[in-house]
Amino acid sequence: MKRVYIFFILLFSFLALPFYLAAYSLSDLNEAAGLNNPDLQKLQQEYERSLLDVKDAKAGLGPTVDLQLAGTYMLNPPIDTIYLNVDDLLNSINWPSGIAPSSSGQYIKVYDGMENTMYTFQLSITQPVFTWGKLENAVRLYKQVSEIKQTQYLSKKQTLEAEIETRLTGLFYLKEILGILNEEKEYAQRLVETSENAEKSGMLLHQDVVEARIQAKELEIAEQDVTEQIKNQLLELEQISGITGLTIENINYSIDDAEIEKIMALNRDEVEKQALSGNQLSIKMLTQLQEVNKIAEQIAKGYVNWKPDLALQASASYGGSRFPFVETNWRRKNDYSVNVSLGIKATVWDGGKKLHDVSRKISESKTADINKSDAYSTIKQTLSKQWNTVDVCTMKIEYQDLKIEAAESKIKQKETIFQSGYGSETDVLNAKIDRCNQLIEKERQSLTRSIACLTIKALVE
Repeated sequence: MKRVYIFFILLFSFLALPFYLAAYSLSDLNEAAGLNNPDLQKLQQEYERSLLDVKDAKAGLGPTVDLQLAGTYMLNPPIDTIYLNVDDLLNSINWPSGIAPSSSGQYIKVYDGMENTMYTFQLSITQPVFTWGKLENAVRLYKQVSEIKQTQYLSKKQTLEAEIETRLTGLFYLKEILGILNEEKEYAQRLVETSENAEKSGMLLHQDVVEARIQAKELEIAEQDVTEQIKNQLLELEQISGITGLTIENINYSIDDAEIEKIMALNRDEVEKQALSGNQLSIKMLTQLQEVNKIAEQIAKGYVNWKPDLALQASASYGGSRFPFVETNWRRKNDYSVNVSLGIKATVWDGGKKLHDVSRKISESKTADINKSDAYSTIKQTLSKQWNTVDVCTMKIEYQDLKIEAAESKIKQKETIFQSGYGSETDVLNAKIDRCNQLIEKERQSLTRSIACLTIKALVE
């Protein structure tokens, strides 16, 4: 019997294991979003490419080495074997009279002719010497762009984490509201039954019955609306995290009231100061954009007219019928060459394009300054609105607590009267329905306040 008991314990533990493993917490969803979210993955790849751009820019400071190889096979070489007539050579000499040699009719081979193969090799090295800081600034520019890409990635990750927490908060309160609605539906259904019975006995008018039915139908509609909101929140979480098949049952999340109270107790001036500091990712990114525009302006100024770029080039080349050092008598043929040259390149006049580029970059720098100033204003307004929401919701929650207390007192009163035989059950049910409505409104205000607190939290992280 003991073995059977242990077997069933192990069996139920095994069956319950998948449900336990399927419980997703805030950290689980954040981790899944970091691995699966497509927008985050795209930003990660953009950051990786930006690191390669930095390496390319650094490579521009060093020399460029080019190697050119060419091999040709000629079926019919343009220069054939060359022979020299001995008689022509002898006749070209002014011999003393009486000793001129007689004609021999002989020929001497002086050149074997071109071979069928021809090879060309050239190795060149180009090193920039002076570019008015364009190359150095390009390295700075790409480094700054890379840092912006990294900031964008971190900002997006932070935004996704804040969105996940906000949606989990919404799910928590929607689940609470759904539970209250289910309780209220039971009261409403009982109210309809009681009203119909009272109508049959002549205690209530038909209009009262219809109103009870309307109230019950309104609760059904409200329940359907809340259920739809829960589904939408789950779908959004699936899209963010990449986890499919999420249900309200496998979400392991609850509101940390202590954290909400901690946020509400923060010094508002300190919060604003921290939100506007350079550590805040959105402000940091705007500052980085300002720096990028300043560097781009410096690069554009390096391209204006009459600012020459200097570069040193050295090259070694060979051209012959065979590979280097293999060709016969390669030392005597002198088919090798080594050249060193200094190149200067400058734009004399381009119709003012370079000057226009400088003006354009200056304008972009001013735009970046305006964007940063506008971001400061937006953050201040957002904080002000969220703090106002926190204050208003806190007052409404306190107000709802008083109404709930009054509703509970009224329920006790109606139940006492009903039990004494002087009241009706409909009065008790209406009082309980009213209390449920007050509880739902409190949950809604708590949801709004929690989201406002999470928004403030996201702005200072």
